[in-house]
Amino acid sequence: MITELLNRFEPDGDVLLRAISAHVTDEMLERISRADYGDRAREHLATLKVLRETGGFPKNMYWVPMEVLELTRWSDPDANIRPGKTAEFGHWIRAFSCAAILRAEHEPWNYKHNDGCTDSTAIQLIFSLEALPIHLNREAARNFAWVLLRSDPEGKEKIQDESVREFGVALLWFALHLDPPAPDDDLISLAQWTSRRADELKWNPALAEFSGLKQMVIRCQERPVWELFGVNLAELDLGGRSPDLQTWVRLIAEQLVD
Repeated sequence: MITELLNRFEPDGDVLLRAISAHVTDEMLERISRADYGDRAREHLATLKVLRETGGFPKNMYWVPMEVLELTRWSDPDANIRPGKTAEFGHWIRAFSCAAILRAEHEPWNYKHNDGCTDSTAIQLIFSLEALPIHLNREAARNFAWVLLRSDPEGKEKIQDESVREFGVALLWFALHLDPPAPDDDLISLAQWTSRRADELKWNPALAEFSGLKQMVIRCQERPVWELFGVNLAELDLGGRSPDLQTWVRLIAEQLVD
């Protein structure tokens, strides 16, 4: 059962946002608060400070603070370096925004206005976490295990959550970076489940010629972002890991890139 496997990662929906928040400054929050051309910046900033300190969202969060968090998700920290700052500054901002969005989509807030961009939020979060000087692999693995448990991982619902594919790949990525290492058998099972669920879920009728992970065409941003991630996965040093695990990781990477 996939639920038993996910529970072995000690799932926690708050641990990642809490860990990122510890590094987010008032200046970073102010930058986020002005993402919508400065509109209602004071309201956004006040709410963002509460979010950073408590991990909580306001009851009516559709515009404040979700509008600026979602806009910040699309930022490119490496291309938009401000004077006196480095890309790290922007990656903390984007990681905070993406982690917050993913958290808001589940209980007790159940935010439903993300316009089908959950998969894009996940990949933006992955790349920002990889760019940061502090390793949050365990927190990220626990977070994605928790999100998966709340995204119908067994596929029992009539309307299935298609993001489980991306969440599965994300969990596999961070689990491969854990220290001490996660058991190879667990990671093989996770990779097998991810590949199977990708084949079971259909993406877009217009893309019927594609199958499996290749259907992870991001609805809100261009597919090459996931293709680039597939390249990174293929280049990951798995020396010392079992041949079976290496084979499964390579298979998923090829599905993302092809």
